[in-house]
Amino acid sequence: MNRKMYQLTERDTEKANRVREQAERELAHIEENADRLRKQKKYGLRKRDVARRALKGDVEYVRGLWQGRIDRARGLEYTDERPGSSYNMGYYTGWNGLESDLRGGLVIPAEYLD
Repeated sequence: MNRKMYQLTERDTEKANRVREQAERELAHIEENADRLRKQKKYGLRKRDVARRALKGDVEYVRGLWQGRIDRARGLEYTDERPGSSYNMGYYTGWNGLESDLRGGLVIPAEYLD
C-alpha cells in the first residue's frame, strides 16, 4: 500500500500558533509566580504541563500527529522517521491514539484513505 503524506492546512498552522502563544503566556505567568509555586511544590509540574502544551503548538508535532493517524488507518507499519524531533512524538501519539480519536468523533479526510 502506498503511503500518502499529510499536508498541513492553514487551519492546522493557525491552531498550532494559537496553542503556542497560549503556552508562552502560561509560561510567563508561571515565571511571575515562581516563588509561590515553589513553596506549594507545583512549579515543576506546571512547567511540565506547559512544555507539553507548547509541543502541541509545534507544526511538526501536528504534521506527525496526522501522519501517524493516516498511516495507522491505512494499515501501514509504525515508523520513526526523524530521530529526536517533535514530529516523532506527534507520530507516536497519532499512531497509538487513533482508535480513541475515532470514537471521539475524529474524521480522517477521505483523500488520505483512498
